Amino acid sequence: MAGVTYDKGALARMRRDFESLRLGAHVPRLAQLVSAGGVKLTMDCFRKQADPYGREWKPLARERTRDKRARLAAIAKGKKVRGQKILIGTSRMRNSTASIQQGRSGGVAIPTGYASVHQNGAHIAPHSRLASYGNVTYRVNNRFASMAQAKRAHRVGQQVQAGRYSRTFAEGITIPQRMMLPSPEMGMPASWNKMIQRETVGLMRRWVEKGARQ
Repeated sequence: MAGVTYDKGALARMRRDFESLRLGAHVPRLAQLVSAGGVKLTMDCFRKQADPYGREWKPLARERTRDKRARLAAIAKGKKVRGQKILIGTSRMRNSTASIQQGRSGGVAIPTGYASVHQNGAHIAPHSRLASYGNVTYRVNNRFASMAQAKRAHRVGQQVQAGRYSRTFAEGITIPQRMMLPSPEMGMPASWNKMIQRETVGLMRRWVEKGARQ
């Protein structure tokens, strides 16, 4: 005769799983997953040269000579050029991006000292300082030049001066805001909300499937 049976062990495991879910035992793992996802989205900002809300970073007021030369040479050869390398000249700040997770909370950190300056923007008051931070600097025709430029100028007989020179920024220096992380004032970007939802649903699905196999 057909009848209905149930597995007492499975029922007990299900009760324990739901109790674990109620107590939030999965939250530390979710914090870890969301933190790792946040690191990927932050790296995407450097790659796309745009903030988490999709707005392109403002271009550099001054481009490094070697980067500009390489970019123009690539254009002359008909190669595809990505444009300026904003905030990735040395990749130090980008490579310092890391996830932080402790207990039930997590996040993303960019620990380089100047990251907050670019994240929030800043204005440095008028000042003077020694060029090259104490290293030898070069002038060709009373203009700052790189060592390579100074050598070329010297070979063709131009006057080259070397030494430490003070540079004056009479109007100060304005560093535009180039956000890499979401802003509390602007709220969570759509891409971050989508990532959090994806990780949450994925974790719950794996939890249910694991319970079903036991």
